[in-house]
Amino acid sequence: MSENRYARQLALPEVGSAGQAKLAAARIAIIGAGGLGVPALTYLVGAGIGHLRLIDNDRIAIHNLHRQVLFSEADEGRYKVDVAARKMTALNSEVVVEAISERLVSSNIEALITDCDCVIDAADNFTTTYLLSDTCQQLRQPLISASAAGMKGYIGVFCRDAPSYRALFPAPPDQGLSCARNGVLGPVVAVLGALQAQAAIKCLLAPPGPASLLSVDLWRNHFSSIDFSNAPEPEQLTPLAVLNIEEIGSDDIMVDVRNSDELQAPPLPGARHIPLAEMSQRLAEIPRGQRVVLCCMSGRRASSAAHILADRHYVNLAILSLD
Repeated sequence: MSENRYARQLALPEVGSAGQAKLAAARIAIIGAGGLGVPALTYLVGAGIGHLRLIDNDRIAIHNLHRQVLFSEADEGRYKVDVAARKMTALNSEVVVEAISERLVSSNIEALITDCDCVIDAADNFTTTYLLSDTCQQLRQPLISASAAGMKGYIGVFCRDAPSYRALFPAPPDQGLSCARNGVLGPVVAVLGALQAQAAIKCLLAPPGPASLLSVDLWRNHFSSIDFSNAPEPEQLTPLAVLNIEEIGSDDIMVDVRNSDELQAPPLPGARHIPLAEMSQRLAEIPRGQRVVLCCMSGRRASSAAHILADRHYVNLAILSLD
């Protein structure tokens, strides 16, 4: 370990030589190599975290570059994790950046995060966040989750010594913000990603404090927090399976819950189209004897549809995100 490299943070009483050794020995999983994941990764590599596992199956597109400034025009079409790992190795050769170009789903999540000291949720996707929350709660791992859209966002540390994300948000909202629909500024995601890196370093170096959710509005320069230390965990639910498209079987019933004006073509041959708003009135169209796979772009509406079906005693449900 190069003490000269880390001299400015070694000088901090919260870090010191013992703390730096903890950082060097740590292993962190980062889910998402986009607007949140890029700044989180960059600052954790700079800080000397020993092993960073970066998980994302997305490729770089031109519309990413205004906020994902680690990438360049020449990187278009390449896997984000591969480009990020290469550039981070150039930044700090003492750190291992492991690139996993896979979508995080129920079948691979435990293998990818079990050996990590903490998990950073930078996917900004409701389906992934709930999957991470349920799994980190079971494994007793700290989950650092953030989300951003428009000029606003939030960050919180969940699970292990704090209530889970599901305790604070039992179900996704019927309507939610997204970068694709509502837009976002690069500095907004940069601030929140940097805060995720700071929270991860604190998780590794200091005892946990009260569980709090920090909300930011960077247009109004307003920061506020709420204490959710006493948020009750919801009743034990059977976690919804989150699938890759390759895991869809011929016997599965595919239900697309997007609105009609969003459909350009069915996501899969044979998918039924039942918008979320019509789900309760069209249950007769959904058989009970087979697995029902609910799909939308982000998974938010699919999760809401799954709650509707679970309340009607459907038991074999799964989610597919199309983004």
